[in-house]
Amino acid sequence: MKKLSVLIALALAGQAGASTLADSRSIAIGGTGVASANYISASLHNPALAANHSSEDGFGMLLPTLAARIHDGDDMIDELEDFQGINDSLSSNPSEQELEQWRNALRKLDGNEVNAEATFGLVIAIPNSLVSTNFFTKANGISLGKTIVDEDDLDLDDPNFEDLNSFAQAIGGGTLDIGLSLAKSFETSGGIWQVGASPKYQRLYSLNYKATVDSYEDDDFDIDDRLEKSGFNIDLGTAYHFDNGVSLGLVGRNLVSRELKTNVSQSSQATFQVKPEFTAAAAFTGDWYQMAFDIDLNKRQYFKEYDYKLQYARLGAEVEAKWAQVRVGYAYSITSSGSDLLTAGFGFTPWGKFGLDLSGQVGKDDHYALSAQFIFTL
Repeated sequence: MKKLSVLIALALAGQAGASTLADSRSIAIGGTGVASANYISASLHNPALAANHSSEDGFGMLLPTLAARIHDGDDMIDELEDFQGINDSLSSNPSEQELEQWRNALRKLDGNEVNAEATFGLVIAIPNSLVSTNFFTKANGISLGKTIVDEDDLDLDDPNFEDLNSFAQAIGGGTLDIGLSLAKSFETSGGIWQVGASPKYQRLYSLNYKATVDSYEDDDFDIDDRLEKSGFNIDLGTAYHFDNGVSLGLVGRNLVSRELKTNVSQSSQATFQVKPEFTAAAAFTGDWYQMAFDIDLNKRQYFKEYDYKLQYARLGAEVEAKWAQVRVGYAYSITSSGSDLLTAGFGFTPWGKFGLDLSGQVGKDDHYALSAQFIFTL
């Protein structure tokens, strides 16, 4: 088993919703955006911000934004590869030393977990004073992997066994959204109030693969085995921008709850679920900088049968110098499933028309993410 191929299998299995990755600018500033996104990336954060444009903005495109994340704090991928190598090399009449090496490798697999995410987004934005409109598509996915060791396997002393009970399992789930964001601004005595909605066609995907630890092959975690179904969903958001540069935002995403069971593998099945997610945010925008804070108001549990939940409080800042932007941030994990993340990135917008954004995240226990995107405006 090759480590790279495992990473690809985990990420692409859910390629087709995960809330920790959005556009590259957001990833660099801690994952914030509900009160601080621009009108082009609004559909990925808060539909109300599609109206957050100036009179000079006439057209914008995000084409595309790409991001991927891996968290392998237990070294599950390496440990599984090591065990299979030792298992395959056992002699026909192994010594007690060889068997103990095999048992130690098996013990290291017990309770190991790995998770990965991937995201893709594309937006065409048409700002105007009547109803600002964004056409968007976004695909998000998450995959979870785990290994569970059966104690009875550790008592085996015959290398010719065929019925190991210890297993490795990978499950994946994701959403593909295609929709439009509609937003309107209203002037008040102290600032500007914006409201928006993103009705969308949503397709759910799920995938499950389980095998004994000696026979697990990442090639068998095949997206061709996925199950899928379609339906409707909607995001609703609002934002208020005070005259002094302070902005407040609130969004509810995926307000229609939906579920999809995975395929059955080795008598095992999981349920991928999409439930409403709520985020509140605040931001301050100066002449050459911006600071933002977002907090998830509820936990996101991706699979009904697995206690893997994510919820974050996020903080970020951006400094702009003509055609360049420098960004830093921090994401604090409220749940034990996630980890705290340091984030950073930069943007380059020559002549203010074309833009390239690059960003990354890093956390403890081999937690990494990378993202890139292109922007075009008129």
